[in-house]
Amino acid sequence: MPQTLKYIPWLVMTFFASFLFVITARYLSFESDINFLLVKQDIVFDTVWRPTFYLHVISGMLVILIGPFQLLKKFRNKYLNLHRKLGKIYAYGILLVAAPTGFIMAFYAEGGYWSTVSFIIMSVLWFYTTLMAVIKVKNKEIIEHKKWMYRSYALSFAAVTLRLLVPLMSLPVISKYLGSTPDERDYVIIVATAWLSWIINLVFVELLIAKTFGAKNSLQKS
Repeated sequence: MPQTLKYIPWLVMTFFASFLFVITARYLSFESDINFLLVKQDIVFDTVWRPTFYLHVISGMLVILIGPFQLLKKFRNKYLNLHRKLGKIYAYGILLVAAPTGFIMAFYAEGGYWSTVSFIIMSVLWFYTTLMAVIKVKNKEIIEHKKWMYRSYALSFAAVTLRLLVPLMSLPVISKYLGSTPDERDYVIIVATAWLSWIINLVFVELLIAKTFGAKNSLQKS
């Protein structure tokens, strides 16, 4: 594969991460009637939910934008010190802010019980995979660190996947099979995307890890 083609998946990922960053930045106006907040009018000024939401948004914006550059080999090799500094912002942004606030917000999720369960599991996995990445790099286990970083960013990228799945599943050709009424279909889409957004990413990244690091192990043994 030509070298330039190898960067296409990274460019696509970075494009969607940047796009999410831009559309999420609208929340920093702190207006109460934009995008997602339109369906949260009953709790938009709640003293727990509101600060939790904005902490989650700000930390998530940093995490989603930093991630692609942390995974780019040339960037790591050329700017190792910057890679380490950004890595700390990424990791502790998740461990101290994004994952804990995601856990809290799960209890306010659209879709009720099953959406809440999904986002709780995702928040715990997000915290765990990131923590493992930190532990592995501190132990100088660089290959294992990379694997756990892949998993961590797969969960970070669930925010993007969610926003791609919702309009896809809302297409009439698909949504007509998801319920007999509009309310039923909306409920199924909300709950299904809550689960699929991170499960799809984790399945994909495990296949990527097996292919990437399995191939490296084979080369080392041969």
